[in-house]
Order: sequence, then structure tokens, then C-alpha cells
Amino acid sequence: MGLEDKNSDIAYQNKDIVSKLFGERMKGKSLSLFGLGMDLKVVDVRPTNIPIVQARELRMDNVFELEDGSVAILDYESEYRKENFTKYGRYVIDVIDRYQREGKEPDIHMLVLYTADIERAKTVMSRTALTIKTETAYLVGVPSEEWMDEVKNCIATGKVTDEVLMRLVLLPLTYKGAEKKQTVIKECVHLARQIPDKGQETFVLAGILSFTDKVINEETRQYIKEVIGMTQVGKMLMDEGMRKGDVERAKRTALKMLSRGDSLEEIAEVLELSIDTIKAWEEEACALV
Repeated sequence: MGLEDKNSDIAYQNKDIVSKLFGERMKGKSLSLFGLGMDLKVVDVRPTNIPIVQARELRMDNVFELEDGSVAILDYESEYRKENFTKYGRYVIDVIDRYQREGKEPDIHMLVLYTADIERAKTVMSRTALTIKTETAYLVGVPSEEWMDEVKNCIATGKVTDEVLMRLVLLPLTYKGAEKKQTVIKECVHLARQIPDKGQETFVLAGILSFTDKVINEETRQYIKEVIGMTQVGKMLMDEGMRKGDVERAKRTALKMLSRGDSLEEIAEVLELSIDTIKAWEEEACALV
């Protein structure tokens, strides 16, 4: 698909794409990799957007279905703000609503991963009408240089485990200060490109893009765009970076086909899109009803 440079930028910044890439490759992996104190494994990934009528759209960083039947909402933060609890509350209510529409009532975890800039944060906001509780992990105090040396050694020797991959994803967030983060982001992307296994490379690149979007500057963003241009991540960003008008037309067509009873597979084949994309549009439409 031939796209102008502007549209490539739009695609690059579309967090839906990288979140989906990263989330899909989290299946079968444990949330303990984030340092969150739970060993439950991810079994499925759900859409991260919250369509809100007459308001802006909210997007969670990741939503995972876990092996015990519960659901984990995962957000990462580079600063602590009391107002975040309002955001978390909306996330939780939306997820509850989604599952009630499906006739399900899973337990829900609100997980927050803080960068090294945050040493401690409140985990509970309580009012008479409700209590919002987060389960937190902190990257402050992580032995960043040891992690970096270990990652380099494991890539060089071909012994790349899930733990090593996740450390490479999280490494930029283990350093304090914006300038240092930009340097480490670039270094981690360079290291990811040296991983022989393309599936592992995709996991790391998608993870870095997903978890650094709140701290990355434009110069580093452009650098990464050039580096990953011909990787699987880069190709997917280009493939799914359709002009907004094209996306809206495809969405309208998909919803019409769904209303007349066509299957997800049939619609995906006709529109030459992924089944996950059609399913996400269907869930978004249901949320607005």
C-alpha cells in the first residue's frame, strides 16, 4: 500500500497496532515478568479502547485475560497524579460493562507499572460510593546496568529467554530523566534488531514502542521509525496505516456486513483486514449501543 510520509507518521503513532502486536505475543507468558507479584499467565488479549459518547476516547495500555479467568488492566505511568484514579475507575467500569454484555463477571485487576522516576505512590482511592485499588510495581532501584549487560550477553550467545526479552522492553523506563531515557530507547531498539528470532524481535520492538510512548520525544520517534522500517513491526504499521477516510469506510462496510449476518472470517476476507480488526470494531459498536 503506497502511503505518503504523513500517513506513515499517523500509523507509527497508532498505539492500537503496537499494543496488539505486543499483547498477542504476551499470550502464554506470566505477568511476573513485569515485576507485578503475580504468576498468572496471559491467555488472551482484549481491545484497549474505551469509546465514550460526547467525550474523548480513553485507551488502556493493555488488557489481558488470565488463566484463572480474571482480567488484568495494565497501565504504566511516568508520574503520579491523583487524577489517575478517575481514569482507572473508568477503565474498570468499561471492562465490567464489556463482560456483562457477554454474560460474564470476571474478577478485575488494575495493575500500574511506574517508571524509575516514581519511588512510591498511593494505591487506593476510597469514597463512600466506591473504592479503586491498584496493584503496583516500581522500576526504581532496578540494577539497570546489570540488566543491560545481561541482555547484551544473552543476545550475543543466543540464550534469549522471556525474562531477557521483558527486561529489554522495560529497560528504558528503569532510568531517571527524559534525556537518559531517549538514549536507552535507541540502544534497546538497536539490541532488539540483533535478535535472530524474528518473533522475539517483534515482541521487543512492539513492547518498546508501546511502553515508551509517554516518554519518547520526536527525535527519538523518528530514529526508531527509520530503524524499524523493514522489520515486521514496521511493515505492519505501514499496512495498517490507511488514511482515516479509508478506515472509516472499511469500518462502516464491516458493520453493515455484521448486521446482515456475515461472519468475521467472511468480512475479513472481503476487506482484506485481520479478524482481530473486525472483532474490535464490532465490540466498539456494541459499547456505544
